[in-house]
Amino acid sequence: MKRFAARWLVFTDLDGTLLDERYDMRSAGSAMDTLHEYGCVCIPASSKTHREMSELNKVRKFPSPYILENGAGLCWPSATEPELFGRQAAEIYDLLDHIREEHKLRYRTFRDISCEELQAITGLDESGAIDAKQRAASVPLVWEDDPATLDKFSEILGFIGLQVVHGGRFQTVLDAACTKATAMQKVLQHFHFETGQPTIIACGDAGNDLEMLTMADIAVLFPSNNGEYLSFQHSALHYCEASGHESWLATLQHLLGLPDVAGELTRSATGAREL
Repeated sequence: MKRFAARWLVFTDLDGTLLDERYDMRSAGSAMDTLHEYGCVCIPASSKTHREMSELNKVRKFPSPYILENGAGLCWPSATEPELFGRQAAEIYDLLDHIREEHKLRYRTFRDISCEELQAITGLDESGAIDAKQRAASVPLVWEDDPATLDKFSEILGFIGLQVVHGGRFQTVLDAACTKATAMQKVLQHFHFETGQPTIIACGDAGNDLEMLTMADIAVLFPSNNGEYLSFQHSALHYCEASGHESWLATLQHLLGLPDVAGELTRSATGAREL
């Protein structure tokens, strides 16, 4: 097994954390590269697909491994295709079609949603919407039923080894064994040495980030779309005041005691405060 050296490892969510409504992938890449120069390896962990995540690596000077589709896959910079875990998207789509018909539930998966509608929902451009629909091992859906029936839906999925993960705009169904935290553990195997290991930092804003945040030595929580923070306990918990690459970078520079070398990144909000 190849092993790599790093002083810090930062596992970060993208939407609502490193990325805000501007969706500035190039600046997000630059923010991660800034930390890399101080011995910090930044590893995105997102619900995004392999095609979406690979585009982010293309604008980085220092590409890193990334966790895709909420932990259903992991890809290293030297690989052309990701390693996938659990059931594949084609099987999950078919199971969801059967569950919807059998239990008379109302939802639409990404197979039912056109690129045009996905653009309207997310603000993605056409190529971004096409990339977002290229699912490998997870299936996002729009829930159109009573919110109370989500518990029933989750129970049905549990019986067949699937789970539903609640995101900002979509519910995502994937193998029950897949989480960002389990993929995070696979990455950590390559950075652990008998003589020591890097400090682990995790950044996120949603329920699908909680296990990842729990595993970290330092957890950084970002506000949700309504400006509120998830209820979460951690011995080294910090709050970032806003999403976006400026706040993300300023907060991590502060926490790690690094100099502010990113003056070219105009900040809209800064700082972190301890719980």
